[in-house]
Parts: sequence; C-alpha cells; structure tokens
Amino acid sequence: MTLKIKFRVLLTQCSEPIENGELIIEGGDILEISRQVSKVSTEYTIDLSDHLLMPGFVNAHSHLSLTALENKLSPSKNFACWIRDLIALNSALKNEERAWGIQKGASEMKSSGVTGLADYVADSALLDSIGGLGFRSVLFLEIIGFQNKKAEGLAKEVERIFKSHGSIWTLGIAPHAPYSVSEKLFLQLNQLSKKYGCLLSTHLAETDEESQFIEKGEGPLVDLLKDRKAFDVNWQAPATSPVSYLKSLGTLNEMVAVHCNFIDDDTDAVQAAVFCPKSTHWFGRINILPVRKMLDAGVPVALGTDSMASNDSLNFLEEIRMADKLLPEVSRKEILKMATSLGAEILRLPCGKIEPGQKGDFIGFKIGSDYSGDWHDIPFEPQRKKVDFYMVDGKF
Repeated sequence: MTLKIKFRVLLTQCSEPIENGELIIEGGDILEISRQVSKVSTEYTIDLSDHLLMPGFVNAHSHLSLTALENKLSPSKNFACWIRDLIALNSALKNEERAWGIQKGASEMKSSGVTGLADYVADSALLDSIGGLGFRSVLFLEIIGFQNKKAEGLAKEVERIFKSHGSIWTLGIAPHAPYSVSEKLFLQLNQLSKKYGCLLSTHLAETDEESQFIEKGEGPLVDLLKDRKAFDVNWQAPATSPVSYLKSLGTLNEMVAVHCNFIDDDTDAVQAAVFCPKSTHWFGRINILPVRKMLDAGVPVALGTDSMASNDSLNFLEEIRMADKLLPEVSRKEILKMATSLGAEILRLPCGKIEPGQKGDFIGFKIGSDYSGDWHDIPFEPQRKKVDFYMVDGKF
C-alpha cells in the first residue's frame, strides 16, 4: 500500500525541520518527503497537518523481563546488595507475573513513542514473546558465567540459540559485565559475535565497586560471587580499569557499552555507549557517563530505560526529560538525536531518521496553531505523557 501523511512540521534527524509537507510511505519504507503536494499516486491519506512528526524513539537498553519487579526494589548501600535483592526477587517471580510485566512494559514504551528496542533477554524461552511485541528490535542474549570451566558450555548454548532463533529474530550477544563473565567466556562470545555478524553489548564501568573488583580483586562483588558459589579461585584481577581490561581482550570494537559511569580516562576506547537517565537518577549516582565529551569526540551515545528494577516507569518521554535535567551541557536537539538516530545507528536498525529508503517508523505530537517556540522543545513539554500518533513499518 502507498500511504500519504500530511504534517505540520517534520523533525527528520538528518536535516533542519521541514514545515507543511507530505510524507509518502510505500511498503513500509519512506519513498518521498515533499514540501508541497506530492505527485505520487497514493491509496490512503492521513491528515496530521496539526502534528509534529519525528522518528520513533529507540530504547537502546532495557530488561523487559524485569518489569514485574516494579516498586519492589530500592537503592541499597552498595551495588552488590542491590544485585542480591534483585536476584532473590527475580527468582521468585511466577511465569504469569513475568508475562504480565513484559506486556505492561511494552505498552508503556509504545504509548510514549518507542518504536525501536534493544532488550537484554536472560532466558531464551522469552525470545518469542519479547520479539513478538511489535518493536523493531535487537534481542541481546544476556550471558553470565564467571568460572572459566563454564565458558565452553555457555558458548555452545548461545550458538544453539542462534541456530534455532537467528533466522526469526535479530539477535545480539550480551556478556553481562566484566565482574560476572570470565575472560575465556568474553573471548568466546566475541568470536561468536563475529561468526554471526551480530552486535555485542555489556554493562561496563557502571560502579566504583566494579572498578575495585577489576583493578584490585577486592570489594563487595567478590563477596557476592563467593556467596553464590560463582567465584573462580584461579582468577587474578587484571589490575586495570574495566574498559582497559575489555580493550586488552579485543572485545570493544563492536561493543555497545551500557552505563559507563567511570570511564573518564578511557572514553577513546569505547565505540558506542548507552546512557540510562532515570536509572542513573534512581540510584542517585554522582559519576555519570560523560555524554558531552563522548559526543564531541564523535562517539555515538544513545538513551535507554534500563529496567523496573532501577526505574519507576518505562515512559520514554520521561527519559528524555531526565536526560535534559542531568545533561545541561547537551541541547534538546542533541538529546532527541540520541533518542532516535544515534540509537538506530548503534543498533544497526534502518530507522531513527526520516529520509527516503528508511523504514516508516514515526511518532507524532499534536500542536496548537499558535505555537511559536522551538520545534525541538515539543516532546519535552511536561504535560505530554504519551504520543498522539504511532507508526511502525508503515502500520498504525
């Protein structure tokens, strides 16, 4: 079907705003952007001439399977204590609770404009349910295994999942973090990512406890692993920063690094990063990802919600507003780019900007005829709780 959409203003994320024009969508793809009445014959017209249109948001880091933990956790005195609480509560969730949470979380994301999604999936049995939610998504297989003896078996399981599900969904590989994945497993997962041409992602340099663990082999994370009988007695601390450690393994080149709150001396080693504004605020973190520095260095930085284990909602409009609050040195125009085109670029998704050849993934905000402000300010208006128009792949 060929579809025409009339708009008041279009934020393309690859050029200046376009006013009073038309979009032509064919077979889910953007065919044409016209500043006047298009000559292309269309079968259907949507009149959004009182709307601002822009690419749908790309949530570049989430854990939908943890949505049912809403309001069950609070920031602990240290990160390891929070992980302990999370593990206990997550293990106690019933299947129906988890399924309900996934649907609830997806609904909240969609209503607030998320069309693209990167989700960490710890249980491969959830791939079909999360992959079938209707997002343009990358599903990262989240892998944990700190003992070297488990590396080969875990890597084989990942490859088995790629063979069974790789033709159905776009998969990625997510070794959980440097403190929960052995060197051997990191290397094997990196090899698999190259073999299957997929993205690699990890939580990196998130807390000072992680730095203490990697640099000195000390701290609460050591105790956590030992208590869970997951510590490797033959392990020796790399005696360097978490970023430098992964760089030495050669795993950072294609990696999407999430959080990166303690990377001030290593920003040149990270190729792509994800900042989670509301999760950062929820934890009360002082050290945060150096977004301005990374953007100035040409490193793409996207936005993510993280999970309901460290957030009070998955509303992406609230995420961009929190980013606006936490990043006073970053403009709203740049934040919208982080929330759309940079997220799509990092995740290799054919969306995030509006130009011919891209996918028809759009969101819209109804605006008054007397509006005279900066167009980029509209999604940040505090009264907006949801988008007024939503389309993925040319379908609405």
